[in-house]
Amino acid sequence: MRLLKGILLVLVTGCSQASLVPLFDSQPLDQVKPDVRALNRCQAESQGYPPYPGQLKMGSKYDQGQASKDVLDKKAARRYQSQVSAIYSYLAFLGQVTEYMRKPDPAIRAAAKECFSMAVAPWAQAGALTQKHASKQGEAVRKWFLSALAMNMMKAQALTGWQVNEEQRDWLTLLADRVQAHASPRRQRMDLYNNHDYWSSWAVMAAGLVLDEPARLSWAEQGYWLAIGQITPRNGGVVLPREAARGKRAEEYHAFAITPLILMAEAGTRNGLPLYEGEGQQLHALAAQVVHFWAGDGKGVPFAQRQVAIDDYKMAWWPVYAHRFPERLPLPAGDADRFGSRFTGGSLAGLWEATP
Repeated sequence: MRLLKGILLVLVTGCSQASLVPLFDSQPLDQVKPDVRALNRCQAESQGYPPYPGQLKMGSKYDQGQASKDVLDKKAARRYQSQVSAIYSYLAFLGQVTEYMRKPDPAIRAAAKECFSMAVAPWAQAGALTQKHASKQGEAVRKWFLSALAMNMMKAQALTGWQVNEEQRDWLTLLADRVQAHASPRRQRMDLYNNHDYWSSWAVMAAGLVLDEPARLSWAEQGYWLAIGQITPRNGGVVLPREAARGKRAEEYHAFAITPLILMAEAGTRNGLPLYEGEGQQLHALAAQVVHFWAGDGKGVPFAQRQVAIDDYKMAWWPVYAHRFPERLPLPAGDADRFGSRFTGGSLAGLWEATP
């Protein structure tokens, strides 16, 4: 309903169409010939990332005997890494290509645009990761893959004008359908609802933005509000109870969990959904907690166990939030690009031309 109102508002204010507003601002690319050397190098490198042919039968890397699932099972972790290595290496490559789209040289950006098409084409043709059957962890890999793929596509659209073709649309559609089919029943089990569900909602919303399908945003919004409803006051701050139960990784999992929530709030806001408002205002308190966790300044909600440090890449949401709310949680001085994850297509800093 909120999404419908947002679209109607766009129509009433005179916009000629109700297309969804992209997550990133368009930064037009001059019409130039691609840098030949860069294009040839990229074409050669892309050959090293053939479509993933395996099944989505991955197992967890954590010791399943621990209720908190915060202890790595070394043997399981090695097996998991071998299973996902080709997928994650491909996502890292896509992220590298879209990073080249930020370069000041238009010829390099044009080469990156062509390279991106070359890299995506064989995976789309193969329908990679769209098989119907998957393990629980395989479904997790699929949604993270969809998030990364869609975000890289959005970056390519914004930075070079790249457009998805019909074969790629079909691939993205089936990936999103698979994620929705797995995630929808879990919304009836709030005792299980956690960061995995947040990522499912965001991955589908991201695909909806690329495909220009408002219904996917509506589905994702429902998941967003379920997540917001889980934010719980504790010891002068707020926590996500399911993530707070992750033992020594509780802080780390809060950082991981808030990323899709911020991305949904931002994309929704750009499309007329007041996701930062009402109960959504609790997201500000959660964001402040996560920054305290990352900084290790002792100001966050305390946990019983000593916590593992939060790597910068787990803070991929921060440049997005700091852009919309520069006075609330300004980024630390230095290289904001370090806050980027393979699941978000790399760094999200500098993808907007003006403050909202």
